[in-house]
Amino acid sequence: MLFISGATSSFSQENEDLEKAELRNKYQKEFIDLYDQKLYLQSLRPAKEIVALTREIFGEKSYRLITPLNNLGSTYYMIEEYELAQEVFRECIQLIEVNSNIISPELSSPLYGIALTLNRFGQYEDAIKVLDRALRINHVNNGLYNPDQIKIHDSLTESYVGKKDVKNANHHQSFQVFISKKYYGINNSNVDESLIKLAKWYKRTGQIYSEREIHKELLDRQETRTGADMASLVETYKNLSFSHRREGIDLFQSTNPLKEALEAIDLMETPDLSLKFEVLLDLGDTYISYGRIMSAKKVYLECWKLINEDESMREAIEDRFSKPVRVRNIEIPKTYPLPPVGEEIGKTIPGSISINYDVDENGQTINIEVIESNPEGIIDREAIKIIDRVIYRPKYSEAEAQPTEGLNISHQYNIRVTDIDNDMAEPVGTDTIKDTSDAPLENPIE
Repeated sequence: MLFISGATSSFSQENEDLEKAELRNKYQKEFIDLYDQKLYLQSLRPAKEIVALTREIFGEKSYRLITPLNNLGSTYYMIEEYELAQEVFRECIQLIEVNSNIISPELSSPLYGIALTLNRFGQYEDAIKVLDRALRINHVNNGLYNPDQIKIHDSLTESYVGKKDVKNANHHQSFQVFISKKYYGINNSNVDESLIKLAKWYKRTGQIYSEREIHKELLDRQETRTGADMASLVETYKNLSFSHRREGIDLFQSTNPLKEALEAIDLMETPDLSLKFEVLLDLGDTYISYGRIMSAKKVYLECWKLINEDESMREAIEDRFSKPVRVRNIEIPKTYPLPPVGEEIGKTIPGSISINYDVDENGQTINIEVIESNPEGIIDREAIKIIDRVIYRPKYSEAEAQPTEGLNISHQYNIRVTDIDNDMAEPVGTDTIKDTSDAPLENPIE
């Protein structure tokens, strides 16, 4: 009877484990569905349940906990519970090291997750150390040139951006091109993607010359490739043009790539009018940004003439000309007054300004008026001067340029306390506006 009782107990335990396994599978499906829909908060409950059930079925130190813990840490990260995410990722790392070794390939994901949370906390030095370890593990297991390491280089870039170390940030972006060339082969079209990404990085960080050199390399590759994708080729011409236009120095260098793009489109067996429209629009914007208003108007008219070739183009053309669009944008400073070169910004308080203005049929800003300024008079004159230099592609109706009235810009900025009277500054408050434009936003889930 004892034997029968034991067998019955064992059978009961197996049934219970089977039920838990089925429930775990159900939660797993629910989690994936919610997470894939970016419903991260809703996916937290099934993620927790999966971890709990895995522990019950397989034990506290089971290797099977690694993926559920990674997923739970990722979910916490996506709902901005960074401390909880870090705690779960560290637990995952300990579990891998106990069950495997300190260079297990499975360590890459939780190490990466921890580094992302450290970046969020501004702990860039610590993040770099963790990411360097993840990179070494990746190289040991997958080789020096594997593409799986790209996301680690991207996060290292963000860490070095946080440290204001542009040299090392550049290294981790440019090294990705080297990886692609080694892994895919120098002439493989997959390398183009890494070059485009690097050009965007240089553009983001204001390294115009380096950006331009990448566009030139990309153009050489695309022009010599048999059966080149016309849309990609045209995009490179446009980017090359814009890299010159941003400097506002050489009209020929700014317009010539766009003219070459138009020639390439016209040589197509059936010219792509949508592509042609985009290039013409850029060409007109380039002319007007240099103050060549009549040349710009001629090109904008060419845009409208495309309707005669294909009536289906009307909707897109009317939409793009339905409102004025900035083509030369000069930013109002985020901090004012600007400190002398090499001097720290120091203590700041928040300020704001709101300006109304009109745009005439030549794209010039007119009737500029400060509507609200707090504190009054700090940045008003500078803001008016800047808005006066902004240039627009004017609104068009049936191929005729039209003036636009009542445009408004509201701007938040930081005021250097050392440069204004304290009596004027006190009513505004003392909270500093934070710029998070470079904050990393990655998803560590696998």
